Amino acid sequence: MSARTGPLTHGQLSVLRSLAVHGPGAQAVANLTSAWEVPFGVGTAQVMDAWLRLVEAHEGLRSSYTAEGTPVQRVHPFEPSQVPAVELAEDTAAAALGLAAGYAAEPIPVDAGRPWRAAVATFEGEPLYLVTAIHHVAADNAALAVLEEDFGRLLQGRDPEPGPQPLDLALEQRERPEAGERSLRHWAGVWKDLGDRDPADTSRRRRASVYSLEGLAAARKLSEDLRVSVQSVLLGVGALAVSRFEARDRPTFALMAANRVDERWARVVGSLNQYAPVTVAVDEDAHPLDFLKATYVQCLSAYMHGSYDVDALAARLRDQGEPDPEPTGFARHFNFLGAVDAEPAPDSPLLTGAQWRGSGQRTGANLHLAIAVGEGVLIGVGASERLMPGDGPARTAAAIEAGLIGIAEGSAQTLREVSLDPVRQV
Repeated sequence: MSARTGPLTHGQLSVLRSLAVHGPGAQAVANLTSAWEVPFGVGTAQVMDAWLRLVEAHEGLRSSYTAEGTPVQRVHPFEPSQVPAVELAEDTAAAALGLAAGYAAEPIPVDAGRPWRAAVATFEGEPLYLVTAIHHVAADNAALAVLEEDFGRLLQGRDPEPGPQPLDLALEQRERPEAGERSLRHWAGVWKDLGDRDPADTSRRRRASVYSLEGLAAARKLSEDLRVSVQSVLLGVGALAVSRFEARDRPTFALMAANRVDERWARVVGSLNQYAPVTVAVDEDAHPLDFLKATYVQCLSAYMHGSYDVDALAARLRDQGEPDPEPTGFARHFNFLGAVDAEPAPDSPLLTGAQWRGSGQRTGANLHLAIAVGEGVLIGVGASERLMPGDGPARTAAAIEAGLIGIAEGSAQTLREVSLDPVRQV
């Protein structure tokens, strides 16, 4: 059977173009990792078979991708392949995630029809986790959730939930040019007002996170009182904290538009994510609630235009004389991860202060504000040493928590009156 061939989705094309900006030395940054727990009593062979059945069911996992010349994806016929079993040194999720990180540390070639690495992680011979590293062109975080759900179904003896394939979406995107044209007009119109392009900062990245029950309660109160989204509240207060730290009153953030609002495409295992940039004007004399409402409107407009052809946009920006027509290079990213975190362990530093971790990243955004919600809000600030030296990431994360609490308290009449002094030890 011959390979099915067609265009890339807008999200797949955005991933490949963004990686081209990063350069050949940073391709591994696109690899997403997972470690899915195996229920007791399930054998290693069954786990291996479940993964291969996922590859058979989801075309994106057996496609090759190229952005050279005319961007193309080729869906290859399913062929069984070897899935190794790897013995862990300890029976912990951290050990399994460490194995996944090792698989993700090297670039995954996407031109060969197998954009993933997988293994069954065992301990004393018993399967504990299915560990994967999947290239971002073949899956985004929402797609990983679909795969995990289907993996559970297979281990229960049920078939994967049927759904459309990435090529189906790509073909529809090309067949509905009017929707794409609206987005292109929007971005071409606002581009001149966007700032803070990627300055090719290669200094070391570090990430600091804080976890706050009070911060989430404050964000939800503001969301309900103002009838705006929680994520726009978090972006607004995040922009205020970044503005104060950098002494910059118009920071630009590239929002992550997941493009899964249409239920038809909710179960596509592919990459639908794209950048939807927003410049947040931080006027210290504005009322905090007016500022948050304005941020919400900006977010909504950006997300509504978040599905577009980056090549077509680059061409249009060049035609109108923009000096920097690259649509994927931004210095600051905002990623609202939704409900994905769990309550920290009782001895976690997240409960009382900030937790640090390093990063091997040397290219791309020099500020990454990643926020998740669960029982509390997990505020992560990843930043380059050049942009945020010293304890800058931890202090900024704690400042966002303080700003949420302060604005929700309601006494401040201007942003200038909102204290961002940490309410915890940093």
